Amino acid sequence: MNEQEVREIAEAAFKRQFGDIEIVAINIWPRLGFDDDSPVVEVKIIYDGKYEQVNARGFLRVQSELVSKAWREGKDDLGWPSLHFIPKSEIGQRDPASV
Repeated sequence: MNEQEVREIAEAAFKRQFGDIEIVAINIWPRLGFDDDSPVVEVKIIYDGKYEQVNARGFLRVQSELVSKAWREGKDDLGWPSLHFIPKSEIGQRDPASV
């Protein structure tokens, strides 16, 4: 599975849970885990909304879908998905692609 496929899975899952919230960017960064031998893929969804608009239940559903589709079905190509939701207001003037 490649980064674009992971991005598409994350976008679709986020929209299913939080359809009224606009996605500004989805950043994908493969890296090694804390033990430096297991792959992890950072998935950062920057959205145009307030922190309070997302909830734990929705977050867990998006995470579950990412694990199911990107990790299990993707044959572990990029690694375990580590999901982050970041409101656009928290990044200030930075480019969303650099977060």
